[in-house]
Amino acid sequence: MNTHADRHVATSRLDALAAHGEHEAAALAAYRRLIENSADEGVKYLGRLILEDEERHHHVIAEMSNRIASWELGLDLDPATPAITSRVDRQLLDATRQLIALERQDALALADLKRHLRGTPPTSLLPLLVSLMIHDTAKHIEILQFIHDYAG
Repeated sequence: MNTHADRHVATSRLDALAAHGEHEAAALAAYRRLIENSADEGVKYLGRLILEDEERHHHVIAEMSNRIASWELGLDLDPATPAITSRVDRQLLDATRQLIALERQDALALADLKRHLRGTPPTSLLPLLVSLMIHDTAKHIEILQFIHDYAG
């Protein structure tokens, strides 16, 4: 950290992550209460799906904070998000291309599956779960594209 301005930027980033981490912690508690207090198995099931995501988000926020502290404040904190190495890696390029193609095929198959699930009872979780899988597939493609961009 060379200047006061640099320290201010680092502190601002860490403060933003800390605030979001507090929000995530409150969300975790609220979802746990929802799951514990609901008598509805469908609500509990969906609540657990969200809770798993929120727990992962909470861990990622903590790792991001540690990474920023390591970079900008010279602290060595673990666990921290790793950096990706930008280098030409033909094997990784091929693997990510194949996986992106696979995920795109999966997206089409999921869209088809969602069409087949039309007409299920309105209380059925199946169409919602397929929609969530479609969102996950889009996320997977974004992650793979990021890896691909740095492998080439």
